Amino acid sequence: MQPNQIVELTGTIPAIKAVPDAAKALVIGIDGRLQLMGTASPQVVTTSDGDRRAAPGQKLLVVQFHPAGGFQPRKGSGQSSGSTPADSVVLMVDGTRTVLDPQSLSPQDHTIAVSIPKGAQDVSLEVDTWELKQTVSLVSGARTGSGPAVLYRSDAQDHDGFTYVSANVVQRLSFPFALTDSSGQLQWPDGQYPTIVDVQKADLSYTVRKPNGELLYPSAPDKALLTLETQVTGGNSWQTALDPKSFVLTTSDGQQIAAKRIDDPTLDRGELQQSKNQFFGGKIYWEVPAGIKSATVTINASKNHNMGGLFNSYMLDYHNASKSFTVQF
Repeated sequence: MQPNQIVELTGTIPAIKAVPDAAKALVIGIDGRLQLMGTASPQVVTTSDGDRRAAPGQKLLVVQFHPAGGFQPRKGSGQSSGSTPADSVVLMVDGTRTVLDPQSLSPQDHTIAVSIPKGAQDVSLEVDTWELKQTVSLVSGARTGSGPAVLYRSDAQDHDGFTYVSANVVQRLSFPFALTDSSGQLQWPDGQYPTIVDVQKADLSYTVRKPNGELLYPSAPDKALLTLETQVTGGNSWQTALDPKSFVLTTSDGQQIAAKRIDDPTLDRGELQQSKNQFFGGKIYWEVPAGIKSATVTINASKNHNMGGLFNSYMLDYHNASKSFTVQF
């Protein structure tokens, strides 16, 4: 083999020494994960080109791992396979970086052999998913450095390559309103067609995706982003959007956290482009401690302009209603 060369093994696989703790050898990224299974240090390995030995002055290191998720080329509208970048894995040997062939990152067990210097001290795999890079040591068999805590919670699950914590909520909140014109005159029977907010679940994740595909991240690895899955109906086509400050999350220790929002693109024109953004005005999220187990969400609704495209001078008066529900992870 050539120095620092990487080959995939076929046929007879050397006896692999399993990692000490599989959980600590698992790297979870934004849209993929890699499980280091173990290593070996044989004198000879078998490849499709026959038996191979390390380069002169070097030694063989065999690595077995299982990738899953976004390591294959992403397909987009109008794009052919392979035209968009995929997540990557890099072999790092005392600062020397070698990118693994994408063909070695299909979702199955892979066993590779690498020729590295006999005196190599720092040997690891760097797993790069989106803007998140993490490493697992091939010496200790464990992750190095601190990764996003929410991805490694015991209740986090993989959902089509993305890892997050999910909790069912199932709450229906009713917000009756009075419709008034610019002079304050009542234009609609007060409370006859309330705005109905159905909260279906809450998700705790390390990223929130904007409409343009860009990802938002929390400010630190020990933080996470909490979002809600909701459906807004009722109101007899009268629509409005509350200020993000109207959505307050209170943690179990009493900390109050105001919501942030990815605005509906038409809010600045006094409209709501998509009905799913009614009442919320876009994607609402909170930055919370990654270890959060429970919280209370309170929605405070006051007076807001109609944003349905007609009669924008009309006001929806929710009479300073305040409704709360509990999220339990």
